[in-house]
Amino acid sequence: MNSIVLNNWNSIKRRLILAIGILVAIGATVFAHEIDETEAKLTEKEVHELVGLIKEELQFEDYSPTFIFSENGLMEEVGPLSIIKIYDSNDVLLLEAPITKLRQYKNKHLRRLLNASDYLTEYGNTKYYRLDI
Repeated sequence: MNSIVLNNWNSIKRRLILAIGILVAIGATVFAHEIDETEAKLTEKEVHELVGLIKEELQFEDYSPTFIFSENGLMEEVGPLSIIKIYDSNDVLLLEAPITKLRQYKNKHLRRLLNASDYLTEYGNTKYYRLDI
């Protein structure tokens, strides 16, 4: 008698788990939607506005390399954390950004531009991106 009750209980649990899984799958397909290509891509005007805002906010023109003396007494350059280079589809440099502070990575305009760009490669501490405009 005891085994019949346990078998029924196990069967009910399995069916409940299956029903929940089916409901999750149906909900995921109902709420899933495609990203509109026109929303994801930036226009050339938007790109130039973003580049101007990034240069203004992060002040890359004011960047100058910092030199320190090492333990051996030699002067060494302290480079930026990273350099971001974004090119357009004709291989014209749109933005060269030396990132010297971590909070510069969190700039919302730079993030938007990087999210719209395709990552190409990284060489040393320089990251290369291409933006199809």
